[in-house]
Amino acid sequence: MVIGEVRAGHSVVIRLRGTQLSDIETRTRLVATRLTQQGLRGITADDIRAVRLDSSYVIMAGDGLLVTVDKVTADLADSRPSDLAEQWAQNLRRVFASPYLCLDWASGTVVPLGESRRVRYGGTYAGQLSVSSEDPTVISVSLDPDKQVLVINGIARGTTRIKIGTEAIPASFPVRCLPWAGTITHPIAAQLTTPQAPDEVVQAAVFNALWANINIEPKASVHIGQLQRSFAGWQSAVQITGPGYLPRRETVNIGVDLISAPTTSPESVLVSNEPERVTGPGTLLRESLAGGESCRLLWHHLNDNASVPLTFAVRVVNTSDEPAKVFILGDEAGPSTDEIHSGHVAMYDFWRMLLGSVGYVATVPPASAWQAYQCTTVPSRIVSGICQMTNIGPEAVMIEVVARSGASDMPLVAVDTDAEHLSRLSEFRYDARQTAELFHQIGGAWSFLRIGKPSTDPDIVQLPGHYGVLYDITVNVDNARQQPVTFEIVTTAAGGAGRGVYLIDGHLTDTGTMRPYEERRLWRGLVAAGASRSLSVQTIPQAGSNYPVMLVVRSFTR
Repeated sequence: MVIGEVRAGHSVVIRLRGTQLSDIETRTRLVATRLTQQGLRGITADDIRAVRLDSSYVIMAGDGLLVTVDKVTADLADSRPSDLAEQWAQNLRRVFASPYLCLDWASGTVVPLGESRRVRYGGTYAGQLSVSSEDPTVISVSLDPDKQVLVINGIARGTTRIKIGTEAIPASFPVRCLPWAGTITHPIAAQLTTPQAPDEVVQAAVFNALWANINIEPKASVHIGQLQRSFAGWQSAVQITGPGYLPRRETVNIGVDLISAPTTSPESVLVSNEPERVTGPGTLLRESLAGGESCRLLWHHLNDNASVPLTFAVRVVNTSDEPAKVFILGDEAGPSTDEIHSGHVAMYDFWRMLLGSVGYVATVPPASAWQAYQCTTVPSRIVSGICQMTNIGPEAVMIEVVARSGASDMPLVAVDTDAEHLSRLSEFRYDARQTAELFHQIGGAWSFLRIGKPSTDPDIVQLPGHYGVLYDITVNVDNARQQPVTFEIVTTAAGGAGRGVYLIDGHLTDTGTMRPYEERRLWRGLVAAGASRSLSVQTIPQAGSNYPVMLVVRSFTR
């Protein structure tokens, strides 16, 4: 059997019995709340009465119902409804027979640091009411007699007692003051380029907006529940807890603001592939991205640890005193055992997002790092990704690729702003774009362009394979003949097995997996008699494939 006690002062006036704990707790709280409301109004013993209602009895305080006593309630107390109701009424009359002071204060209530709590008071007391705090450096307190409210202010972390009453009715109760484990700033809105973005992009944007508006105290932790759609856009339950703090639990709404993608073209490509085979935790790439600058980032790594899972993550690190804003567009693939496939999936998704301008703005608070991408790999698995980042803010940020043991559900973490985080790790920055022009005369020699072969210029930092570099190629075809002629653009796997994605006059073309020296046709078109034709061809060498590849423009006149 479960028992719930309703107290008035130091006396137990009502004992509720039942078999279900939740039911008894609910009923006990309801009766206590009703009794407090009547006490604030100043009821007296004469206002308490037990009244028969059908086969049950009810206890009334003035015109307010306190509790119902039915046969089930009485049987559990080994009594009859009439006897139990009268017993409880007598208990209440004894309490309310003398002058009293009633406070609407729940035991265990904590006053947050820097905030106030208003406590209603009332009763039948006579004389001047006074109030004081035993330790005014922890809690200050004042009376608002016009509204019959006690105002309690949290000054510093600690515990004290508040004394309140008259000369004839002295009383006191303990009060604690604690800081919140964290705070949440409102309103919150994610910044996306399109509401039709893939789920992973939408959730990254929404989670970033939420995390960027959560501030936690040292040693506190955050738990964010699953995202749910709501009238405002999205909704999530947030819980912030920590030792010695007041827990904050809140259901948070996150809206979505539609923005335009930045038009800045990447000036550099950052490549994280050295070492390709990673044996343990560490920072693999760290480069600076200046305010207003855009870069392309490609990463491709294999977990070469024999027994430990590794998580590869791309982070935006803000070491400044102001929030940073970085537009992010791209994707990652893995974990996988097939490096050609993982590199291709990441590249193909990147092209689709680039053509659709699908991305979001990540806000990174001061001295924090936002984890834009992460993938946990067991040993002998590969992760690959490519993205474009544009620093919208005025201050530089650091772009990092890191490997760490295990996984983490904390996408936003605090970082030390020491010298290590302010300098580049090594030279992983290259020119983001190569331009080329191919000319082909119908009926003449075939035209060739080797893609992914570094320059022979000794003054240029070499990037084998030109992975992540955009090749912007103009193909010009001239037909001096008197009849229309067909021409082709083909690619040959000159460096070994691989796969590629080409954008030809706005059409995205996938070569499929190619064996060494295998040829695939990318484009076939017609040039009118005595006319010329120009095509735009773009491609980015993708991680996991072998380069160089040969791009060929040719025609057949027989």
